[in-house]
Amino acid sequence: MSGYLRTGIRRNAKVCVTVLPSGKTVEISSGSRLLDAVLLTGDAIVPRCGGHARCGECHVLVRYGGRGLSKIRPDEREKLENMRGTETLSRLSCQAVLGSREITIELMFQKRG
Repeated sequence: MSGYLRTGIRRNAKVCVTVLPSGKTVEISSGSRLLDAVLLTGDAIVPRCGGHARCGECHVLVRYGGRGLSKIRPDEREKLENMRGTETLSRLSCQAVLGSREITIELMFQKRG
């Protein structure tokens, strides 16, 4: 199984992530967190919880390609269920891991200040 991660994702494979509303697209390695792709676009999401699914500041809606993300873990599901403004397409970008499919997301946080 040389060249593959345990998830079946080819090492060094790249995936395109488009972030709305800016429309910026970045290419990032499969297996990276969705949050890392958002940060590459220059959109400043800085979760207070340090990426542990506690604050919800990295909430996004998956507009296209949701099957290209890791499954929702119980801690992420619990946080989403307790947040206002979430939908079935909601994910916490600090928890979602990119697979090998192109994806489009919409940022749901509001910039401060």
